[in-house]
Amino acid sequence: MYFGVDYYPEHWPEERWPIDAKMMREANINVVRLAEFAWAKMEPEEGVYDFNWLDRSIEILAREGIKIVLGTPTAAAPKWMMDKHPDMYPADVYGLTKGFGTRRHYCINHPVYRDYSKKIARAMAEHYKGNEHVIAWQIDNEFGGACYCESDLSAFRLWLRNKYGAIDKLNEEWGTIFWSHTYRNWEEIILPVYSASDGFSQNAGSGNLLSTPFNHNPGLQLDYQRFFSDSTADYQRLQIDEIRALSALPITHNLMGHFSELDYFDLGKDLDFISWDNYPNNMWGKSSPAAVSMAHDLMRGIKHQNFWMMEQQSGPCGWHSMGDTPEPGQVRLWTYQAIAHGAEGMVYFRWRACTVGIEQYWHGILDHDGIGRRRYREIAQIGSEISKLSSLYVGAENINSVALIKSYDNNWSHRAQPHNKKFSYGGLLDAYYKSVAKQHVGLDVTSVETDFSPYKLVLMPAFNLMTEEIAMKCEAYVENGGSLLITFRSGTRTWNNRMTTMTFPGLFRKLAGVELEEFDSVNFGRTVSVKGSFGEGHASMWCDVLKASGAQTIADYGSHYYKDKPAVTVHAFGKGRVYYVGCDLDEAAMDRLMKLILDQEGIVTLLPKVYDGVEAALRTKAGQTYLMLLNHNNGSIEVDLDGVFKDALSEETVQGSILLQPYAVHVLLRS
Repeated sequence: MYFGVDYYPEHWPEERWPIDAKMMREANINVVRLAEFAWAKMEPEEGVYDFNWLDRSIEILAREGIKIVLGTPTAAAPKWMMDKHPDMYPADVYGLTKGFGTRRHYCINHPVYRDYSKKIARAMAEHYKGNEHVIAWQIDNEFGGACYCESDLSAFRLWLRNKYGAIDKLNEEWGTIFWSHTYRNWEEIILPVYSASDGFSQNAGSGNLLSTPFNHNPGLQLDYQRFFSDSTADYQRLQIDEIRALSALPITHNLMGHFSELDYFDLGKDLDFISWDNYPNNMWGKSSPAAVSMAHDLMRGIKHQNFWMMEQQSGPCGWHSMGDTPEPGQVRLWTYQAIAHGAEGMVYFRWRACTVGIEQYWHGILDHDGIGRRRYREIAQIGSEISKLSSLYVGAENINSVALIKSYDNNWSHRAQPHNKKFSYGGLLDAYYKSVAKQHVGLDVTSVETDFSPYKLVLMPAFNLMTEEIAMKCEAYVENGGSLLITFRSGTRTWNNRMTTMTFPGLFRKLAGVELEEFDSVNFGRTVSVKGSFGEGHASMWCDVLKASGAQTIADYGSHYYKDKPAVTVHAFGKGRVYYVGCDLDEAAMDRLMKLILDQEGIVTLLPKVYDGVEAALRTKAGQTYLMLLNHNNGSIEVDLDGVFKDALSEETVQGSILLQPYAVHVLLRS
């Protein structure tokens, strides 16, 4: 298993490089990522390439047995380039040009920038095509960041023309007859920037990261998001093509987990393997263990294969301030959490805290003085453990019977018009994931394009945009014995963001065996009680008022004018079942509902009862099944076990129960 670190030799005197390489080897590090921000050093002047310094650093690392992942440096364009082509700077939704000073200060649709990017990728690939120490490539760094400049406008018009073919078709799909928005030709198409109504009515999703908080035709907004995601995938592809023309090495890009401005399923199609960057605790927030696990499962679900951690937090981090310092054992816990969900490459960010730049507070394994202390010793311990058991992890599979479907198109649709200012599509997915995972049941998080047949239960919360093809796929899955769960705000729109004229839930109506009489957006602190076979709970955001047309009631509303109307139903369809959850639920009620459904579907839990803060994952390789237990609590907890196990880390036999120490990790081989 590759076990490594992100390293920036250009930040440090050359005489330090051999010391760093020796310390890395002593900590069991065998791979390093290099160069993803070093464009100005590799091409100090246009067309003048200098790879000598990088060659020397690679040779020094190689002498210690360390392999290299090379990053193309296109996330940080050099100043000489921007001065020569100032129209490459990106524009925001107000039409203001963003300037130099951080990174990603360019437009990926600018033709000149695309040409520069191809040239540096080609130069690197040509120079390193025969280097035995280089094992993989990373394209760019953490794609993202919308742009609304003239280059985007030109590219957007072409993208729309290729999609719709005729301007009349676009007008029909977007419904531009509303407010006299009809376009006569492609040159009249606009970008969704600051508009006349924005002074009094910004949308409820405007607080979301990088979102466009402005009021526009929903078809325009959704297509712009699709366009920018497609543009990013195309920009990634142009670099991939340059490298693949000269190198057969695998290529990746470091994704960002739950970041949803880009369709990661699309970006993943051109990559040989997925990698991502995980910072559970930084200046911007602290992630729950379930949120991190869900991100791991999503990364595994992009290509249905194991992945790498290309940046794993190893110290306190932030730009202007810092999140918490990882406690003893936490970095080890995060490492094994990633492995439990499919990581088979582990690269920590960063080797040493930088003394310059905006990331001076983004600490790594070593502090600014370069001395190895507690975090270094912990990394060395992890590396020793992993080197002994890597054959158990690499190529192992997570076989789960539950799938959670994420749709970036639906995310963008909901964000533009969330229907209730408290609603979050990502938050709803998180709630369902957490309630299933809490029962110690594993999930795959994946796309609607996935083959549903291996799963006993598929969850499709708030799947709003629908097509006939998706409906037929769902019907075939359920008819053949699968079970499907859908929720409020499902099936209400066409794929291009028009409201359907079908009775809700639209194309899900026959499958779910219900229809909506009306719905209630719950606001201003009001709650609606819900009572059913899973107990009592309440809704505080949305209630679909349902009329059963074949479905059986699991829960009714207990208050308001629709008291005693169905809130949650189940419908037998062919050999399978469809659950319709017409409202949001408080956490406790959601947990009880999902336990009821999991029991109904015969889905086996990995532990005999629920343990708060304890995570369990079942993996298999070459006929060997093993259970990974992780304690996210800072206190000890005793966990009952069903069977006899051998602890692969301690080599002790475990039977009946096991005491998990704070932040403990156990890899239990079933005897």
